[in-house]
Amino acid sequence: MRPARTMQNAIISVALAAALGVGGAGPAFGQTGLIDWSNVARALGNALRSWRFSPYPKPTPTTAVAETPTRAGTSTRTAPPARTETSTRVPTRTRTPSHTRQPTRTATETRTATHTRPPTRTATPRPTSTPLPPVTNDGQIAFGVAEGIPPEQKLASAFIVLPYIVTTPPFNTRIELMNMSNEQITLQCFYVRQSDCIEVGFFVSLTENQPLSWSAYDGTSNVLTGTAVPPLDTFDGFAELKCAVDASRPELRAHNVLQGRALVYDAESGETVGYGAVGFQRLSPGSYTGVVDLDGFTYESCPERLHFLALTRQSGVPSSTLITVPCAQDLLTQTPTETVVQMQIVNEFEQVFSSSYRFRCMSKQAFSSFITLSKSAVGTDTVHLIIRGVSTPLISLIVDRFAGQNGTLHTTANEPFLEGGRSATVIFP
Repeated sequence: MRPARTMQNAIISVALAAALGVGGAGPAFGQTGLIDWSNVARALGNALRSWRFSPYPKPTPTTAVAETPTRAGTSTRTAPPARTETSTRVPTRTRTPSHTRQPTRTATETRTATHTRPPTRTATPRPTSTPLPPVTNDGQIAFGVAEGIPPEQKLASAFIVLPYIVTTPPFNTRIELMNMSNEQITLQCFYVRQSDCIEVGFFVSLTENQPLSWSAYDGTSNVLTGTAVPPLDTFDGFAELKCAVDASRPELRAHNVLQGRALVYDAESGETVGYGAVGFQRLSPGSYTGVVDLDGFTYESCPERLHFLALTRQSGVPSSTLITVPCAQDLLTQTPTETVVQMQIVNEFEQVFSSSYRFRCMSKQAFSSFITLSKSAVGTDTVHLIIRGVSTPLISLIVDRFAGQNGTLHTTANEPFLEGGRSATVIFP
């Protein structure tokens, strides 16, 4: 554009010079010394007309044509069609149908149906009338998988067992029962003594959410509620306690309401042993009949085996005590229960030892009675003790005694881990 503008200025200058020349040639200029401006305007008009139609102007349409390719170059901004091609990414947005995986996720939500497994678990493994685990030729308990499911042991239950009750002075036992429901319940209970399996029965009434505690030696009574617990002041010192909920309604929530614990103490030495009752829950609705079927369907089954982590007997320390009571019992005919107890002792080097003993009604065995429970025999301070009743399942407890710092004697209750399930029946009169 600059050459065109230069040409235009040059033409205007020539036109002005011509106009001045023309104007100066007029007679009026020579006579008066003035310029005839009409002639100047005419000359400028002719000059401009000649420039407008001149064949030489360079700002011709060709330059516009030269510019159009550059604008055509702008037409190379055919990026918009390219964008239309990129818009083909829209079909790639068909990933949105891939979001249809969400219905497949909803299909996985059908896992909620698997929550129906708990009822199947309560039914299928609990029929514990399966054959007993085999016994090897040398009398050891086989390490096969135990059938059935053991009792929950610590939950609110319909039937409880306290295997260790002592009332021989200076020993005494404090028993505590707790009603975990918001309505009144009635319990049928029996003490069973070690010497001859003679039982003493009584009833306990508990109002809603009520704990009841009494001394086994002294007993307790309440005429308002009908509770009458006899004293064991003349009852041969060592016994167990079994209690069942006499539910007023068939619903399970009317049965599974009871928890218990016991505290055995020596008034002279201060030795104290506290432990919780082994509880069996009711599994199917129904009325209480006095027959507690621990079969895995009506009530939870008895344990197949009991596992303890126990301290071996050491010289100069009072012996620990192994307490066992039968899970099955006929208190109606007062028929004594007898069985052989098999023991496996596994030391810290996984060496296995075995032993056994027989008991009637219930048993309190000192560790000093078994050479396989001494440190000199097994070579370690602790052992894994597994016990099992041959003809009937068992409930057991160990009272550990050991020396602490400065030779101080310590005593504690050692409660077992329960494995497997096995059927048994307790018949109340």
